[in-house]
Amino acid sequence: MSTQETLTLIAYMLAPAFFSLLGMAALGSPAIAVLGEISAKTRQKVFFDKYGQQTAAMGLILTVALILIGGASFGLAMVKFPKLFQAYFTPGSPFFQGMLAFGVFLVAGLLYFTTWKKLRSAKAAHIALGLVATFGALIGLAVIIPAKLLFNFSLNGSTGDALTNTAILAQPMSAMYALLVLSAAAALSLGYLVLRRKKDDFGRDYYGFALRMAARWALLPMIGFLGCQGWLYSRLPADIQTLILGTPLAFVWTALVCIGAVCCFIWLFLSRSESPMRFKGLAVLTIALFWVMHALNVTLFVNFMTML
Repeated sequence: MSTQETLTLIAYMLAPAFFSLLGMAALGSPAIAVLGEISAKTRQKVFFDKYGQQTAAMGLILTVALILIGGASFGLAMVKFPKLFQAYFTPGSPFFQGMLAFGVFLVAGLLYFTTWKKLRSAKAAHIALGLVATFGALIGLAVIIPAKLLFNFSLNGSTGDALTNTAILAQPMSAMYALLVLSAAAALSLGYLVLRRKKDDFGRDYYGFALRMAARWALLPMIGFLGCQGWLYSRLPADIQTLILGTPLAFVWTALVCIGAVCCFIWLFLSRSESPMRFKGLAVLTIALFWVMHALNVTLFVNFMTML
């Protein structure tokens, strides 16, 4: 693939990557919110609970958007790939099991997001809902990603080759997306906090605390995600590694890691700042950088489908 073709593909990936980023943040929102709720109880600091509540409010909006956008995308995919439609609705298939897990996420997540105030006196039950939603999302990813890899590889090769290629990518890609949904939720919560600063006036001290916490919780899984890039590369066959180094994909991969590292440095700076709200522009910038990084990541995935 030439440089021009690579740049064109990246441009095409920007729009789906944007909506994918929103969906990933929706999947990760229960985990970030429930982490705040648990931290409030264990560390006896109400600011954690407020941050969890605002993240849950963001999660509700993103989950509704996920249902609408995901439903439309799912319908188009079913028309274009009738075999995929059959796989999704065959009881016992990995796609069917993954959809059940995502169904658990949707039901438990919507209940969790909408009952924050109603279950304030029943924190254990509310936290349980959040944990069920979190595990539903993560299990769904762990099942769907290998199934989707196998389906894509089987379209262009034998069953044996498809199984081999899936085994190469499944573990690092499942791990990196599990980490990416957590980082996406925390990263988008930074932007949500900036937007809600005047409408939810919890005070300057709270917003300083919340921005530092959101930056810290976006940073840690992103470090893991970047580490998974090396794991993924090491899993590729030697001839594919050599091929990548001789194509523009090497620059795509390098740019992906560099942009992720820039996000990490900005989040580290915000997490240590005494007045992070003064740098709200940087918080918003990391969301845009996250979007571009994800588009590059999707570009790599698309190329892997044709190279292996």
